[in-house]
Amino acid sequence: MVRARLLCSGEDCAGIFEALGPLEEVEALACECGCSLEVLAWPEPAERGAETLVLELVA
Repeated sequence: MVRARLLCSGEDCAGIFEALGPLEEVEALACECGCSLEVLAWPEPAERGAETLVLELVA
């Protein structure tokens, strides 16, 4: 189980998210805009104020 801060790779999207789950699933997440998410940090403990969303795993 890992916790990661993620940044959307889309040029027109400023999405920053936090995800918790198995490393393989966190690395496979995509933003709501359809772009991939890049890991920014592995915060410990989770930083307060981060937007927490339910993200879908893309096959």
